[in-house]
Amino acid sequence: MDVCKLIPSDETNNIEKVIEILTIQLKYYKELFVHTSALKDMLVKDCNEEILSKKMEERGLLIDKIISSKKYYDSIKECADSADNKIKAYTDKLLQEIQQILNSIVIFDTENIALIKNYIKDITFNLEKIQESKHLVNDLKKRMSNSPVFVDVCG
Repeated sequence: MDVCKLIPSDETNNIEKVIEILTIQLKYYKELFVHTSALKDMLVKDCNEEILSKKMEERGLLIDKIISSKKYYDSIKECADSADNKIKAYTDKLLQEIQQILNSIVIFDTENIALIKNYIKDITFNLEKIQESKHLVNDLKKRMSNSPVFVDVCG
């Protein structure tokens, strides 16, 4: 559906449709913001893996929903100039809210990425230490198997 084609024909219904689409898009972005900030809190608090995984999955589904509705959102942005001043002001307000929420999401995502990278760095460090420990134990076992067994016969 090209929203720009809707505006000239039946203005009232079309304007309502534009506002409805923008409002739905704003709702999705607000939900995404909530999920993103909750994800950050979980990462900071070292949350349970299952809960963290579920939150990331929910967030991913919401992003898919936003992507699928983005074509309507883009066509609204393209034709916002053709609306009258009152409607243009309202749609501009909704678009600004969406942009502010997106900016906040980007900030949280940047922080989340940094937290996840730190977790990965810690996991990698711990795996390296485990590997070093295995090598040490294997070396000790080899030395023990190669050295002669001393029996105390004096006893």
